[in-house]
Formats: sequence, C-alpha cells, structure tokens
Amino acid sequence: MHKYILLFIAIFALHISSSGQKKPSYIIDVEKYTTQNKSLTYAEVMHYYQQLASADSRLKINNAGETDAGIPLSEIIIDADRNFTPEAARKSGKAVIFINNGIHPGEPDGIDATLWFVQDLLSSTNETLLKKIVFVIIPVYNIDGALVRNNKLRFTQNGPAEYGFRGNGQNLDLNRDFIKCDSRNAQSFTRLFTKWDPDVLIDNHVSDGADYQHVMSLLPTQPDKLGYSQGKYFRDKFIPTLFEDMKKAGFPMTPYVNVWGTTPDDGLPGFIDSPRYASGYSTLFQSFGFVPECHMLKPYGQRVKATRELMRVISNYVFKNKNELLQVRDRARKEIKETTSMPLTWQLNKTMHDSVTFMGYEHDYITSELTGLQRLRYRRDEPYTRKIPFYNYADVQVSVNTPQYYILPQGWYRVIERLQWNGVQMQRFTQDTTINGETYVIDKVESPSRPYEGHFFHYGVEARAIAKKFNIRKGDYIIPLDQRAKRFIVEVLEPQATDSYFTWNYFDAILNRKEGFSDYVFEDMMPDYLAAHPEMKDALADYLKTHPEMKTNAFEQLNYIYTISEFSEPWANQYPVIRVMK
Repeated sequence: MHKYILLFIAIFALHISSSGQKKPSYIIDVEKYTTQNKSLTYAEVMHYYQQLASADSRLKINNAGETDAGIPLSEIIIDADRNFTPEAARKSGKAVIFINNGIHPGEPDGIDATLWFVQDLLSSTNETLLKKIVFVIIPVYNIDGALVRNNKLRFTQNGPAEYGFRGNGQNLDLNRDFIKCDSRNAQSFTRLFTKWDPDVLIDNHVSDGADYQHVMSLLPTQPDKLGYSQGKYFRDKFIPTLFEDMKKAGFPMTPYVNVWGTTPDDGLPGFIDSPRYASGYSTLFQSFGFVPECHMLKPYGQRVKATRELMRVISNYVFKNKNELLQVRDRARKEIKETTSMPLTWQLNKTMHDSVTFMGYEHDYITSELTGLQRLRYRRDEPYTRKIPFYNYADVQVSVNTPQYYILPQGWYRVIERLQWNGVQMQRFTQDTTINGETYVIDKVESPSRPYEGHFFHYGVEARAIAKKFNIRKGDYIIPLDQRAKRFIVEVLEPQATDSYFTWNYFDAILNRKEGFSDYVFEDMMPDYLAAHPEMKDALADYLKTHPEMKTNAFEQLNYIYTISEFSEPWANQYPVIRVMK
C-alpha cells in the first residue's frame, strides 16, 4: 500500500509541474515574453540574474570595473565547481566561453537570449555542459546605451517594442573601441577578457542590410586572419559543424550578409574583422570569435530563440570537442611564439571562394514614389534556395619581422596603460643606458577630414626602418615578445598595422616639428652655409627638378634645406617605439 501512495504522489507532482504551475520568482519565461515583442530593461535583467545567484550557488556576480554610465560592469560566472577563477578553470581542464551582450543595446536579442540560455544551463536537464565549461557573461556591456530606451531610432528594425541606443555615454560605438579603449567600458572589458583568456568569444548582434529568409547569420573570426593551424581547424571543422547543427535545430544559417546597396545573389564577400571589432580583437589572443547576427526583419521572439539556440550549439560543440579545441589553441600559441614574421594588414582574395546554400528572395527594381528613381524591392512572395559564392579567403598585404623586444619611453603613458589593461608583461629599466636598435620614420600618412569614433584615424601609412643607437632612460619600458600577448603587442605597436596605436592617433605628436627658423635670419646665413656645405645646394637643385612648383616659393626652398640640415630636430616624424632584434 505504501508504494502505491508514493507512486500517486509522484504522478500528482508531475501533473502539477506540467499543468502550468507558477515558476519561481527568479525564472522568467523569456520565450513567452519576447514572443510578445518585449525586451527586458537593464534593471530587469540584473534583477533576474541576482535572483538566480541567490537561488543557485553555481552562479556568481562580480563587479568588473567602471563604465561611462557610472554603473559597474557586471561579470557573471557560471561554474559547477564554484571556484569562479580562471586559474581554477584551467587547472580543472575546463574550457571557458565568454559571452558579451548589448554592445549595441538597440540589438537586445542577445541580452534576453542569454538570460534564457543561463536558465537552461542551471536547469537539471541541461547542466551537463557545466561539467566541461565555465561560462563568463557580460549581461549588458553598453549599460549607457541600454538606459536610453526608445522605439524610434531603429525604426526600420522589426521590434522589439522598446530597445536601447547604439552609442554609449560618450556617444562611442563600443564595437570600434576594443583597441583604442576610449571608454571605461572597454578598459574594463579588456582587463576582464585577458584575465579569463577565453577559448571562445560570443558577441551577440543584430544585422541589417539585405533581406533574406534566414533568421540567423554568423560572422566568425576570419579563418586566415586567425591563421596558423588554428585557422584551418576553424574553417574545416568548427564552423561547418555549427552550420550543420543549426540546420538540424530548425535555424539554417548563412554567413554574415556583408552586402550594402545591392543583393546577395552574386555572392557574399567575407569580412576582414580588424582588431577594433570583437572577433578581430579575440584573434589577437588566439580565441575563437563569433559574432551572431540575427536578421532585424524577423519577429523579435524568433530572433531571440535563434540566438539562444546558436549559443547552445556552440557550447555543445565545445563540450564534445573540448580536448581537441584546447590542443589546437595551445598549438597555435606555440606557433606564434616561434614565428619570426607576423601579418599586419589583409585584403580579401577575389578569385577564391566556397559555395554556400543561401535562402533569399527574388528582387526587382521599381520606380520610387518618393524620388521617381529606381529602387530595390525584395519579393517575399518569391523565395529561393540556391548555391552562391562566398568569398572568404584573405591574403596578407603587409607583414613584419618581429623583434625580440620593443622599448617604449615612459612618457607615452596612454599607450602604456592600454598595454597593461590587455595583460602585457613589461619591465622598467633600472638605470640609464644606450642600446642599438631600430625604429621607423613616418614618410607618409593620410587622415580623414572628419573624425571617426573620436579620432582622425590614419591610413595609407608608409614607414621606413632606420637603425641607430638610442639613449634609454631609467623608468622606460622594455616589452619582451616571449609572452602570451605577442600577437597583440605586434599589431598595436607596429605603425602600419590596421588598428595600431599609431593609426588611432596616440603618437600624433611626432608628426609635428616643435622648433623652426626665422626666414630672414636663415637667408643671411645661406651664403656661408652653402659654401661650407655644397651638397646642400646640389640637394636643393635636385629637389627643384622634381618639384618645379617650388621654384617660386622662397620659404619652401629654405624649409627644404632646413629639414635635411643638422638644424632640424632629428626625431621629427620618428616613431618613438624602438625595436630590438635578435
């Protein structure tokens, strides 16, 4: 009789559980909520995470530093062993997945999807992943923009009913701030990211651009830029498996639809994700980077579900292939440690491509009622599925032989701070000394007429190396390349790199001379000076042959002689970072 009573109680409990019994206060039905075209506010998101932390000791919330909003950045750690440190995670052999949300709060899909995913992780039916993976989550990165709730500024996006703003408290796009670190958000992020050194980065987004059937597109780290044996593994195994598994889950993906003002019909170009972007930044530390880009024209609840599903699929891959993935990453680090040459700039190869299955819509061009001109129109009543080319192979444009050390004078403290935030190991000279090394003279640089993300970002940099003896002062910094951050160091300190500290204007003071001359005094000195230095007169004659327009410009002729004379400061246009070769 007793066993029948127990059986009845069990059946009754199951019935209550399956009949819609009210969930605990720390659980929100994200699927139901977002299907109603709603997104959670910053306060609501943090409320539910705090409730989860109180209910489950496997989840911990830490203060991870400042933001421009004046509200601390939150670091959420999910660790079944309750150790909550990167050292413990590595010691236990677990992989680390780092999830970043709300870098663009007008794209809140990842914020809501991650809360849903975390609730899944902590449930008894999905906790298996936690046996091999520690999750580190930023619930909302751009807190500043998340607090600016509106329903107007992304009016061509299909929901949710309210969302945040793309810019942060300084009106910066944080997905352009990973190298320059102008925001306190980015300063906190870099310290957190390099502390954990994650195996995988997921940075959730929403995509605009073309119209197509797919709910989810994926922008992984460009495999050739990731490089070494890691890039091949990424292209041949990791990425294809995700596409297969998402199709099985009911969300067939496309590569990121990187087309603007045209259609995807003729093919998709890959994306060269330089380090200012999340997936390009993760490349510098040999982390596998993913930027999910769900389609802005799909219903909000569907987008959130697809984002949650992709995080599950990526996590399942890491769970099943953890040992191989960690080995591949370790091997890449060894390869980078041993390499004597590193790439600085890249370009897409327009002759090589793969074929991908793309689910699009037919299109035509009709006369605009507004402008009277031709405009693009997608025909959603005519969907298609066909193979199209995907141009995602990249070639190195500029590379550099890596030194054994860099030396950085202590006065460039803004650069020193950024290196330190990224975990770069440096030592200081304990006494004045001289050293043989090389640096660059910047011969050419171009800049835009208007600022880009708060900077007059340089491009077209031409630099030539010069070797000389340098005077090093006590307190200057020596930066060895034999360390984990080797690739990061090279790509921020080599001036020709796409997102170097030079390109982001941190060394601009070298581009202006500080001393000059009085032209009438210099004129009086010229007869005696040229008599003593006839080579200067010959150099001026050669200069005027190639610059005949200067024959009528007396000041520029004097200035030319001045710039090549011993009177001109020798460090004008000379890059202050010293390279010490082996």
